[in-house]
Amino acid sequence: MSSHNESILREPLMTGKDITYAKITDDILLPVENKPNKAWWIGFTVAVLGALLWVVSVSYTFWTGIGAWGLNKTVGWAWDITDFVWWVGIGHAGTLISAVLLIFRQNWRNSINRSAEAMTIFAV
Repeated sequence: MSSHNESILREPLMTGKDITYAKITDDILLPVENKPNKAWWIGFTVAVLGALLWVVSVSYTFWTGIGAWGLNKTVGWAWDITDFVWWVGIGHAGTLISAVLLIFRQNWRNSINRSAEAMTIFAV
């Protein structure tokens, strides 16, 4: 019988006597301290191009209006009603979170209640 509990499913992640905290720190910091490779630069370029495309798209929408999305139907209140329902839903969600935690008498609810009630106040 074993004197300590070991998993029979896999080997321990850290074995050997040569593993120290300094070696673990060096292994963690190795990607940060080295220069980025070609794959990183390709990913970074794609991310920057995506961000630029987003800036151009949002700027175009602000410049021309939401008609640029193809919303050319003459429903004048659709955008306003959708926006109103969205913010009322956010306000109700904050109240619901706070009420559910109060009903179940959770002792740890204080910080979450503050966030939920702040969300409700900002939505209203």
